[in-house]
Amino acid sequence: MIGQKMMLDFRYFCQDDTLSKQCRTPVTSMPQPLLNLLSSENIGGVILFSENIHSAKQLVTMNYELQANMRQAGKEALFIAVDQEGGRVARLPTTILPAFAGNLAIGASAHQHGNAFASNIGEHIGRTLLPLGINTNFAPSVDINSEPNNPVINVRSFGESPEQTAELGEAFVSAMQKAGVLSALKHFPGHGDTRVDSHSGLPRVDHSLKQAQSGDLLPFANIINSDTPPAMVMSAHIQYPSLDNTTIKNKQGELQIVPATLSKRILTDMLRNRLGFDGLIVTDALDMAGISQFFTQEEAVMMAFDAGADIALMPYTIRNPRDIEAFKAMLNSLARRTVKDKQKMERLTASHQRVLRMKLHHQLGRYVSKPMSWWLNEAQANTGKATPRSDKVIPKSKGKSAGYLEENANALYLKGKQIEKALSESSVTLLFGKNKLPVKAVKWVALMPDAARCLALEDAVLAVDTNAQYACLPLIELPNKGLVSRLIKQSDALIVGDITPLHANYELGGLDQASQLANRASGAQLNAFGAYVMKLARSQGKTVIFAAMRMPYTAKAAMDYADIGIATYDYAVTVLPESKQSNASQDNSLEKSALIEINSDEPGPRVSSQSLKTLMKVLSGKLVPKGKSPVSWQQ
Repeated sequence: MIGQKMMLDFRYFCQDDTLSKQCRTPVTSMPQPLLNLLSSENIGGVILFSENIHSAKQLVTMNYELQANMRQAGKEALFIAVDQEGGRVARLPTTILPAFAGNLAIGASAHQHGNAFASNIGEHIGRTLLPLGINTNFAPSVDINSEPNNPVINVRSFGESPEQTAELGEAFVSAMQKAGVLSALKHFPGHGDTRVDSHSGLPRVDHSLKQAQSGDLLPFANIINSDTPPAMVMSAHIQYPSLDNTTIKNKQGELQIVPATLSKRILTDMLRNRLGFDGLIVTDALDMAGISQFFTQEEAVMMAFDAGADIALMPYTIRNPRDIEAFKAMLNSLARRTVKDKQKMERLTASHQRVLRMKLHHQLGRYVSKPMSWWLNEAQANTGKATPRSDKVIPKSKGKSAGYLEENANALYLKGKQIEKALSESSVTLLFGKNKLPVKAVKWVALMPDAARCLALEDAVLAVDTNAQYACLPLIELPNKGLVSRLIKQSDALIVGDITPLHANYELGGLDQASQLANRASGAQLNAFGAYVMKLARSQGKTVIFAAMRMPYTAKAAMDYADIGIATYDYAVTVLPESKQSNASQDNSLEKSALIEINSDEPGPRVSSQSLKTLMKVLSGKLVPKGKSPVSWQQ
């Protein structure tokens, strides 16, 4: 029963007993020791990450092997889960599933389009994931983003309105579950008003009970009591004293307020009893610092189960055969502790039954009721790289065998690309400077957060004007002020792209020099430098554009220096290494940029961004921005 309550990650695995912290061999097919572990310990589920996924064919093959292994062992089918929220949290390659602009962009479109994008994107994600063998999606996030400096939620939120968040979240959940994929609302009771990332620390929310009920809890309550309640709710590793101010002793022997993940008052009394949730309660990853720095692995699992959690997500890091044996030992210890305690046994039995009912109700075992070739064909027909006709795994037949109609190959994927473009263009928001549009410029200079965004903006500039001249300075390190001054003198317009909070190194795109990353400029340094450059450009009569690519809060300060402020809510780029980026900056009238790739004659990566294409459409007058910020950025 305890095994069914475990959901493991196999991001990396080294069969040669490489130390866990050093193992970096991605699991893209299942090694026999891991298959044996899943079946022998009756494990309930697995979660996949981007390291586990590189193609539709590979993903179907691996997931089918996972489910077939459990069936052959006479065990329950697995929850196979992923974090595919859309926007900045998207594990699948964009060749399989567009990332879309994310929840905040959906919120920005809602005043005009209502729940349409939430519903369409939820359905599209569900219809794409299911043939790939993924039956559970940890989405959507219905946290209310009320803290401008929130480092972990921000654009993952639909906005600051609890009512609108509830409506959009409900539409997303309903559409995705009707497409056959289980939804997990997150992060209960609400992670939006925090300045600490629970991956690296333990945040605290100091809202009153009244504030909690009318704010953070409202989306969860409304969606749980809707016509299509979520299959799961994910707990947050946060302290929320107005909901539970109980203190517990951590592994350092210190007293601290109990995190929501380990709180019986929050998970059982509030979520299960008061809100009436009868689905599965899943913890956020237990290896996150918000839990792991305070509690041992075994204690964290035991306390989460005692609090009312049905599933322990990522309870133990398994990277080599030694970890497998240590994990088995932990399971045995948990079992011994449980059978000695009548209340623990009662909780375990009831929770185990909930898990089994959910799996039976959603028929997770049906995936292996059809041959793997069926799913391979179905999945490849739905993604950006469909199987060529000569490689079809199922012979051509009359009717809709495997869902692969010759005339409709890629139809679902192409629809997703259309939704991606439509959301970007419907959500882009003019924050200020309407009377300065359109911008009549031929010579563009840009300051962008990194090399990939420099190249993506070049692609966007050329898409609206093939005769444009362009130079871009990436801000991983602060550029030379003399170079910036010379570029501005030669330009017609300056674009300053802002990503606040600062994006992580793994989001950069891999095009910046490794030596620069060690001394990467801080957010405060970037803000100060951007203000300096915008003032310099303004003093010379140049048109200055401030592009808030993540949260729009930073636009308030930029109003003093910029003519135009635009929010895209999205900073994603697609890097295609096999292509050559065209050269907008070779004209000698615009000094060569410090970004070597832009001015090189050597083949380089082709980088594109739907949000930056939308930005340039707005600046050139080809698109009227109709989005409305779902957060109060001028406060």
